[in-house]
Amino acid sequence: MCVGSIATLTETWDDGGARVGRLADGCVVSLSVVPDAELLLHLGIPVEILDPETARDALELRSAAREADPR
Repeated sequence: MCVGSIATLTETWDDGGARVGRLADGCVVSLSVVPDAELLLHLGIPVEILDPETARDALELRSAAREADPR
């Protein structure tokens, strides 16, 4: 099973014709699949653009789940 993380892009740029971006955690990722991304569902590569409300809801659910089971 793969668990995605929601990440915010802090910057984007072109690198040799490919669009890339830096996530808030410092990771640099290819944006070739989601060139207009601002918020992402990230599974090793960005796979989906999320609107701010959906991202906020998902982050709140993840936080509640961690509080319920802090393993």
